[in-house]
Amino acid sequence: MALAGIINEEKYGTDARSANEMIERLTSIDWYSQAGVKCNEAEKKVEQFMSAIGVSEYKIKWLSAAQVSEAVSRLTFESSILWEVLKDLPDQLKEKIDAAGNEKLLADIVDKVPEAVFHGAYKQALNVFRDEKAIKFLVGHAMYISVLACTAELTGDVNPFSYIVELLEDGHLPLGPEGNTFYLL
Repeated sequence: MALAGIINEEKYGTDARSANEMIERLTSIDWYSQAGVKCNEAEKKVEQFMSAIGVSEYKIKWLSAAQVSEAVSRLTFESSILWEVLKDLPDQLKEKIDAAGNEKLLADIVDKVPEAVFHGAYKQALNVFRDEKAIKFLVGHAMYISVLACTAELTGDVNPFSYIVELLEDGHLPLGPEGNTFYLL
C-alpha cells in the first residue's frame, strides 16, 4: 500500500521530496516474497552495500524461510565488523541533518515511517514465516531499515541503504549478522 506525500513538502520544502520518494518505495514493497530464493543479483547488492559503508570482511550465507526463526535467535553484533560501522551511523546521519537545519523533518520521519511500513511488513511476515518471535523481529527490522533509509536520504549524500531497499523490493530479506556472517534470504 503506497502512501504518497507522507511528509509535507510544503512545510519542509524540497528536502522532504527524496524522503517521500523513499517512503513511496518502502510502502510499495512486497515484503519477503522471494525469501530463501538464492539470487546472484541479491548477493551483489549486499556487496555494494558493504562496500558503500566500508566493510570488507564478511561472508554471505543464504538461509531458507524455515531457518529464519533459529537464525533470529543467533543474530549477534558481537565481533561484527558490520555492527562496528552501523552502530555509529545513525548519530553520524543525525549530525549532518542537524547541521542542515532539518531536525524537525527528521523527527517527522522517525514518527511516521515506522507506521507507514508496519502493516505491509507484518502481513507478509505473518504469511511467510508464521513464527511469532520471527514475525516480531522482522517487523521491527523492516521499520528500522526503513527509518535508516529515509534518514540517509536527508543527508544529501549517496544513500548506502538504497542497496538494502533494492534487496527488499526484489523480495529478499537482508536478515543481518552473526559475527561477520551476513544472513540473506
